[in-house]
Amino acid sequence: MPIYEYQCKKCSRVFEALVLGNDKEVPACDKCGSCEVQRRISAANTIGGTGKDFSGGCSPNRSSGFS
Repeated sequence: MPIYEYQCKKCSRVFEALVLGNDKEVPACDKCGSCEVQRRISAANTIGGTGKDFSGGCSPNRSSGFS
């Protein structure tokens, strides 16, 4: 299960997420809830990193976060 690093296009927050299963689904920003995030190229993660599991996220058709 890979840990990816994302950057929110709305608030610029950089965060990590442990991707479970479908890597086409992206997590919502953990600060502002936006689904407008971009996966970044990051260095290999070490054991004990800060990646968070998420069991849901933004589907490819969903364009906004919290209403």
